[in-house]
Amino acid sequence: MTGLSRKLNLSMDLSVLERAWTIEIGAMGGAARVAALDRSTLVVETLSSAAMQEILLRRRELIRRINKHFQSPLIEQMTVRMADAH
Repeated sequence: MTGLSRKLNLSMDLSVLERAWTIEIGAMGGAARVAALDRSTLVVETLSSAAMQEILLRRRELIRRINKHFQSPLIEQMTVRMADAH
């Protein structure tokens, strides 16, 4: 488990999700992050509209690849939104 997951007492699935996202998003990792997991919907925030479009285009592929990190599929849908400018 990562330090953040341990501090927040998050489940192993969320720790695996953090790692899976980092691996599967690759070089775009600096432009997008997992914001939430709402039931089976992964909520992703991006810093740019270009990153948002790229993730939207790759959404099905990313869901499929992330789910390979789990014994049974965790993610069914992905919502992508722009991060707040604050």
